[in-house]
Amino acid sequence: MMTAYGTIESAVAAMKAGATDYLLKPFPSEDLLTLLRGLLAQRGPSEEARSGQLRRFGDLLYVSEKMAQVCEMATTVARSDATVFIHGETGTGKELVARAVHQHSERRDHPLVSVACAAIPETLLEAELFGHEKGAFTGAIRDRKGRFELAHLGTLFLDEVADLGPAVQAKLLRVLQEKAFERVGGTATIKTDVRLISATRKRLEEEVLAGRLREDLFYRLKVIPVTIPPLRERREDILPLAQHFLSKYGPPLGRHVETLSPEACRQLLAYPWPGNVRELEASIQRAVTLTRNSRLTPEDFAFETASPVPEQSGIPAQPLTDAIRETERRYLHEVLQSVGGQKQRAAEILGISRKTLWKKMKQLGLE
Repeated sequence: MMTAYGTIESAVAAMKAGATDYLLKPFPSEDLLTLLRGLLAQRGPSEEARSGQLRRFGDLLYVSEKMAQVCEMATTVARSDATVFIHGETGTGKELVARAVHQHSERRDHPLVSVACAAIPETLLEAELFGHEKGAFTGAIRDRKGRFELAHLGTLFLDEVADLGPAVQAKLLRVLQEKAFERVGGTATIKTDVRLISATRKRLEEEVLAGRLREDLFYRLKVIPVTIPPLRERREDILPLAQHFLSKYGPPLGRHVETLSPEACRQLLAYPWPGNVRELEASIQRAVTLTRNSRLTPEDFAFETASPVPEQSGIPAQPLTDAIRETERRYLHEVLQSVGGQKQRAAEILGISRKTLWKKMKQLGLE
């Protein structure tokens, strides 16, 4: 407890409320540092989150309870061979979670093979995943194993799985069902034992409704869903991660930048971080590279995508897709109420089939 208005009554009240010490302002800053060092030294590992100390799950670093729940879920999932689907915005660390699941699984001694589905043209993706035989197409001068064969007994991670084309979706569905496939241009059936982890920034339910993703593949992919919250929803992670990146990028550059100014901390906490942890890391790396100061200040940061938004600004922070879903949910609810719950009549009013209405009700929690 720190106060400039010390009284015996307030001191007693503070101690009863759980205060460890009672400091009267003004006091030497060294007194406070000494006190804090002593308190932190007494804390056990179970109090890491409360002390602001970074915890680790594989290469994933966090402080917040939201991320602790994600990591606990991933640890539990790792013990099984179930297909895992990871959903999260760009830059939240989906691949890091996939790696950690593999590292904590019984398959850890076998390969983890990653495929960035959005980065490979659709015409080449089938051969990339399943391999090809010599002469299967122009340029196929020799047999080539695909990623499924390379990941045998290990884990295959498909990033941005929602970007798969129809032909690849059909072949992927067969692999998940039968654990077998044929190379492009080949006739021999190849058996494979692979644990599949997939991820995307998109909502698979919306991709199914839009006809871009097969419904049967959707149920195969989303056996165990893991959702990573964006950085703006776990702000307690921002400053510890920033300090970690400061320590990571400062020494290799020979820069003695040890901390952030209070004003810079407030700026980082207020910014919405649309690029999440990836954007935070890039911002710290840039600031450390260009600064001439011993600590980072607001002038060392250049946020171009958006201006900082205070947490209590009153401006809605809900993502557009969530806002659309909520509006759709309310409208469907009103229509169903107006017709007394008659789904056929509601479907006619909405101009959709009864099957589509049922899917939307299920997706929006209106069953």
